[in-house]
Amino acid sequence: MTRSFIHKVLQFFIGVLIQTLTITGVFGQSTGSITGKIVDSNSEALPGANVIVKGTYYGAATDLEGRFQISGMSAGVYDIQFSMMGYKVVLKTGVQVVPGVVENLDIILEETTLALGQEIVVEGERPLLDVEQTSSSVRITSDDLQNKMVNSVDDILSDQAGVSTVNNEIHIRGGRVDESMFIVDGMSVKDPLSGYSNNLYVNVDAIEELEVVTGGFNAEYGQAMSGIVNIKLKEGSQDYHGSFTYSSDNFALSNVPWESYDNDHLEFTLSGPEPISSALGFIGLKLPGEFSFFANGYVKLSNTYLPTADSLAPTQDWMKMLALREENDWHALYKLTWRIDPMKKFSISYDRSLNLNQGYFMSRFNASNYYPYEYQPILNNYNTLTKESILTTGIWSHTLSPKLFYEVTFGRFFTNLHSAAQNKYWYDYQEYVDLQPINYLVSPTDGRISVTFGDGFNDHGNPPEWYDYYSENYSVRTDVNYQPSYRHSFKGGFTHQQSQIQVIDINSPWLGESGLGQNYDFFNATADNGAFYIQDKITFDGMIANLGVRYDYWFPGQYLEAAVGDTNVVTITDAAREKFYQETFRLFGDLHDRYFGDSKFTPWWLGLRGKGHFSPRIGISHPVTDADVLYFNYGHFSQLPTYNYVYAKLRANAEATYQLFGNPNLNPKTTVAYEIGLKHKFDDNQVIEIKAFYKDMFDYETSQRVTKFNPRLGNISYLIYINMDFARSRGIEINFKRRFAQYFSADANFSYSLTTGKSSTPLDNLLVEAGRLDEKPLGENYLSWDQPIRFFMDLNYNVDPEDDLRLFGIRMPRNWGINTRIEYESGKRYTPLIITGWREENGELQYIASRDNMHPYSKLAPSLMTVDLKFNKYFTMNGLDCRFFWTVNNLFNIRQPRSINPLTGKGYTADDIEQVPSGARPVADPRLDPSAYSWPRSMDIGVTVRW
Repeated sequence: MTRSFIHKVLQFFIGVLIQTLTITGVFGQSTGSITGKIVDSNSEALPGANVIVKGTYYGAATDLEGRFQISGMSAGVYDIQFSMMGYKVVLKTGVQVVPGVVENLDIILEETTLALGQEIVVEGERPLLDVEQTSSSVRITSDDLQNKMVNSVDDILSDQAGVSTVNNEIHIRGGRVDESMFIVDGMSVKDPLSGYSNNLYVNVDAIEELEVVTGGFNAEYGQAMSGIVNIKLKEGSQDYHGSFTYSSDNFALSNVPWESYDNDHLEFTLSGPEPISSALGFIGLKLPGEFSFFANGYVKLSNTYLPTADSLAPTQDWMKMLALREENDWHALYKLTWRIDPMKKFSISYDRSLNLNQGYFMSRFNASNYYPYEYQPILNNYNTLTKESILTTGIWSHTLSPKLFYEVTFGRFFTNLHSAAQNKYWYDYQEYVDLQPINYLVSPTDGRISVTFGDGFNDHGNPPEWYDYYSENYSVRTDVNYQPSYRHSFKGGFTHQQSQIQVIDINSPWLGESGLGQNYDFFNATADNGAFYIQDKITFDGMIANLGVRYDYWFPGQYLEAAVGDTNVVTITDAAREKFYQETFRLFGDLHDRYFGDSKFTPWWLGLRGKGHFSPRIGISHPVTDADVLYFNYGHFSQLPTYNYVYAKLRANAEATYQLFGNPNLNPKTTVAYEIGLKHKFDDNQVIEIKAFYKDMFDYETSQRVTKFNPRLGNISYLIYINMDFARSRGIEINFKRRFAQYFSADANFSYSLTTGKSSTPLDNLLVEAGRLDEKPLGENYLSWDQPIRFFMDLNYNVDPEDDLRLFGIRMPRNWGINTRIEYESGKRYTPLIITGWREENGELQYIASRDNMHPYSKLAPSLMTVDLKFNKYFTMNGLDCRFFWTVNNLFNIRQPRSINPLTGKGYTADDIEQVPSGARPVADPRLDPSAYSWPRSMDIGVTVRW
């Protein structure tokens, strides 16, 4: 299958390339020329300045009089870059070359104290095609976001090819949910305990620029195997600016002509010169440079389309005033920037988000349930989830010369998730019971009466889960950029992170003798990891090569080392201990043994055991014609094992029959990825990109049974996490973008991909032993999040104030716009049923069946298409720029299944045939589950005011 897929992809790209060259050969025979002069701000000629026609072999250097000439250029539209050490780079876009015509360009370069490339002046529209990119990446600015129907970073990601959202989890090019890395102002916000990256909410209005890299990222990025989301937050300026937005689906009205879900959304931004530092000048404490600030606040409240509790019970009393609805999302950001001089800048920011809910839509690593259907009658007794994330960041930037600058980033990222019913401790829990109704069943054969209790819905008590976990991460990162010449641009640096993680996880606290429940886990551990990297961007005549290498290291910490050295920890075998010592190195081990030994004055880090590995990266971008660029990249990408799989239950002695233990010998998982792509520019406003990728993912975590003899306990057997799973992902993506021209812009994306592997979760063997799976298949299968086909298109129609749009000679209104988003995608994967019999119960036909667990997720539900619409009306009032908007999500009210009936392959309906319950306990009827489908049509009306 692999060779066949690669062969087809190569055939496809060769065909496209031949077709492109043929077209170019027919239409590109006539040539033109460009000439001009480059001077500085004083009109003095600049000899030796570089002139590069981006994405082509064309280029020149100025002579002693600052003049240049490029001849023999094919007709078309080009972007031309002018650069020289000590001056700002000028990128002039949309330069038209006409056959037989000499186009004259006179360019002024401004002096700068910053390094080459730090300041780029764009004359004309920003290019749609970045010819220097050697991988799949999309850069989105704050201006771009104004025209998108997005409210969060997750919404932005859903607009990218290769990104799919299944069960509220984001998967990039077939990778698991923990394989992406979110970076906010240089700081990772990835939780090492769970592997999740979207813990910190970032408001769209606070984003200056966002880059999404889905393939072939450079050596500077690590701890991710599928994608990088790099977010740069806005900064203040020396002028005051602000905005206020409010939207609602009911505006506190009891009756509206559409379905209301009590949705309210409020946000604000404020930026400008920082007032306190300015006031210091009046008392003689004037600091050099300029201070500015940027502040942002965001609130989103909703009662959703599902049944709700009367009130929530967050972990702290002060949070109760913020738990106003079923879903409560709060976010605040403050960023202070100090521009000391043109070569030095320091900024510090504080970013905090709080989510209060019952987990209806929140993905979390230790639970797979969302809406608690079986607790629907007693939602007040169900758990409240309190999720808090805090990011504090400092950034120091310093330009040492026109060739050299560096940046130091340091900070703290803290995330905490607490889940408890009515804010109780676990020892106050009451066991859940399902006693009503009482059912009397008469046997049709002998007339005997049997009595059963319940209907699958709990009547009293609390759910079995109580947990609290946090991770506190301190990081420092240094990046150095050095450009000795036009040909080479080096970047290198290091990063180090120390993580403290704590888990308290209690299950069924009313069982067992320990007081901690039948199944529990608790640990507090500290681990360190980091990396060194170096990369070189080599610029040839028209060709770009990115070469890099990265070395990652990891120290699991003293908690793990103590567990390995403790022979009383029976879940670590002697062979596992020996393997741990063989496969790890000691940090300055000789120094530790020679001078410190077992001294209590030994530095904590000296002698720590760790692991390390290298990852090579290569990317090439090469012009094929004047309008086409071919690129290729290859790389090894790795990330640490999820910490929960390493430390889980190492020292816990729970009484549960089925448990899964951590493994101190888990290794980082690795992806080897290849990508090839072709970019074509039709004109300055329209581009298309076609790309194919192939990924091999190794050393995924799974579970395996271990049997050993213990002198105290005899033969014992248990499950542990191990590196034995694998997966593959391959696909083709097509992106088309059209910039605003004649009122209209479009952005269309199509992807076809397949993701297969051994298992969709490391828990499969545990589920087999617990009787929830019949058997784990031995071969390769589709993974649960595989989504073969996905197509979406954003259409934007805008009429500006100066436009004169007429229909049948009648001038139409100005200053308005419509945004439309169309999405078509394959249905969810599901495991089909094998029907073994039928029976009739109370006059209703029921089927007896078991899941086909030898072919998991082998079937696809029907495809879905949805349409979202947003209308904008712009106006000015009292000098303020205002916008009225009306948003309709799921315009045609399409029913989107969240769960699939494995008998019909579609979403559950009340008319479906019921399955015979597999156990003695009644099961809540899935046909009536209100969460079986996703959001119906919803509408919001709002207004934005900017100044």
